[in-house]
Amino acid sequence: MRQSQLGNLAITALVVINIALWIIFPPLHNGKELFVNQYISEVLSTSALILFACGIILSLRLRIFETFFGGLDRMYSTHKSIALIGISMIFAHFLLMPLTSDTPWGNRLGMTAMIGITILILLTLAHRIPFFGTMVHLAYHNWKITHKFVGLFFIIGLIHATSVNNIVQTTSIPNWYGKVIYYLGAAAYIYKELLAPLLQRPYAYVVEKIRKLNPSTLEVTLKPKNEKAKQVAGQFTFVSFKGDKALSESHPFTVSSSPKEDNLRLSIKASGDWTKHLYETLKEGSEAHVEGCYGQMNYKDGGAEQIWIAGGIGVTPFLSWVRDFDDVDRQIDFYYTVRAENDALFWDEFNAATQKHSRFRATLNVSSKGGSLTAEKIMSNVKGNITAKHIYMCGPVPMTEAFQKKFIELGVAASRIHFEEFNFR
Repeated sequence: MRQSQLGNLAITALVVINIALWIIFPPLHNGKELFVNQYISEVLSTSALILFACGIILSLRLRIFETFFGGLDRMYSTHKSIALIGISMIFAHFLLMPLTSDTPWGNRLGMTAMIGITILILLTLAHRIPFFGTMVHLAYHNWKITHKFVGLFFIIGLIHATSVNNIVQTTSIPNWYGKVIYYLGAAAYIYKELLAPLLQRPYAYVVEKIRKLNPSTLEVTLKPKNEKAKQVAGQFTFVSFKGDKALSESHPFTVSSSPKEDNLRLSIKASGDWTKHLYETLKEGSEAHVEGCYGQMNYKDGGAEQIWIAGGIGVTPFLSWVRDFDDVDRQIDFYYTVRAENDALFWDEFNAATQKHSRFRATLNVSSKGGSLTAEKIMSNVKGNITAKHIYMCGPVPMTEAFQKKFIELGVAASRIHFEEFNFR
């Protein structure tokens, strides 16, 4: 089994163990007519709380977990998936749970937790839901503020669970098994929101140089004040800038420089409110805080024959790899697709790498002149069997998804297709 699957397997195992414990150590029958309904509903609610606790723990961005999920982007994907599964279980719990008037305030707490988490999940998914996304537009930094309340509603749900008459309280092993995981999740939330800002020490940098590459993209050079962040070529980091309230919220960017360099270089495209403000207002001499680096996409882990595909600003991890080249011991065909020629940032460096390294070949695709880059175009230009290649991609999500689907149809194993999803919302 691939190590990158162990994280998801572990979370699944936690839920399966919970269900198994409920079966092996069943609760005492309370003599009520709808006992079975309550039994099933509490199995669902305890499983949901386990999933939410795991999601909160993943939100700590602990690098020790990255290997077991295949990267931070995959951890966030799991984080979102288990939240959706968890809220579905909570809805089923409320539909099945027999109504009782014994603890009305406890019931209200449960309803509050369910409604609160549902609203926060809808805000997260708003941009993907037809019509709803056009009505609700929440900027990333505002969304991050609202998302902090997920943990609060989780704790309200825990209080609800301990303040109503639950049959789980009559079976000690499932009860304590769940509590251990719930309390770890609650502790992770308290640490993240209250203690981490005081205890964590991000790497301190200064903006040494700002170079505007075109009307929407700039390269920011950061000089370390003390210790440099530990980086592997192609990784990304979370960066915030001090002195401007709007820029003090951390955002992820791929480091486009080589780990051999003393400084960090970031190539940033002004594509949203935050990055547009950054493009317009960031000044040399500003203080920057760097957290990371993160990411598991590394071409050195791939095979002897590789295809790299970059779309737009997605060129940055490949730029870091090329800047880090010594001897190229693989056959690499790099494809860089842009809308117009002036969007082909750093093309001179890729050209120079082609001249220097005989096993590296770079091809530029300008879609306004020659049409979109397709798998068929790549196959007509690449030597050898496509199924033997390892494929690395970075660019807009529709582009990577389309290429992934096409290459799998052509017989490339999914395990040979590598890309990161910069969608932490």
